[in-house]
Amino acid sequence: MIPKAIAKIFLGLLISLSACGSYDVAELRQRVVDSSTFSGAVAREYRKFVVFEADQMMDWPDAHYFAAKALKVLDDPSAAQPEELSNWDIDERFVNALKIGDSRLKAAIRLVTPEDGAEDLAKAITSFDCWVEQAEEGWQNDHIAACRAAFNNALGSLEKKTGIEITDVGEAKIRLVVHHDFDRVHPRSEDLVLIRSFASKGWDDLPLHVHVVGHTDRSGSFEHNKKLSVFRALAVVDAIKSTWPGEYTFSIEGLGEAAPVVATADGIREFRNRRTEAEVTLLTAPQSSSVETAIR
Repeated sequence: MIPKAIAKIFLGLLISLSACGSYDVAELRQRVVDSSTFSGAVAREYRKFVVFEADQMMDWPDAHYFAAKALKVLDDPSAAQPEELSNWDIDERFVNALKIGDSRLKAAIRLVTPEDGAEDLAKAITSFDCWVEQAEEGWQNDHIAACRAAFNNALGSLEKKTGIEITDVGEAKIRLVVHHDFDRVHPRSEDLVLIRSFASKGWDDLPLHVHVVGHTDRSGSFEHNKKLSVFRALAVVDAIKSTWPGEYTFSIEGLGEAAPVVATADGIREFRNRRTEAEVTLLTAPQSSSVETAIR
């Protein structure tokens, strides 16, 4: 069904809208689409949905609605946005899952550029709209499940390719790992490139929390390694503060030699264990700027 906010207008203008809608569906069917572009990929996915609704389900109102949306995206890629849930009359049993999907999708759209994830973003947006439309109809459970699965698969693929984990509340988590030379506090210079590259993501308007955990290998005493791991975490915090714009908070932890990536005997040097891990959480709610340390 079309969104409830549009339904009354649609009924009042049935004849004119039917003519216009038929044109939109026909236009989308025959439009030559460059699927290598983001807008083209979105239009291609909408076209599959529109053809199914028109030809298989005989649901012309929704076919018209999404055909018009696809054509608009071809003219203006910024129009590729998911449907607003408040515009649809959705049964309560579907609302919670859709709200979670909506939060995750909006986070993905904010964090991943079309250049970095065109195909997956296109599939995520269009399958979410399919999910919304089917949920409002509320009776074809296999169709609802198929749209939902396609949405989750698209977002899952996007997360895997970008290394960004998007939570159910629309927060994003990114894990950065840098390594250290033997008994050194500061990260290796080649690993600092990874930290600096984060500053160019265009996320400086988003509050961040960074949890930094320092580690050592098993060469040296337990007490020495515990202190060294804390200093390594602090050095990574300093590197982040010197390069990242925006608003962020920190917590730090030093685990010494207690959590190796590679198991070794005591006293053995192992480069892969001399690391500092930073888990970056991009927050959806503003946080005050501060640095807090929690050493355990």
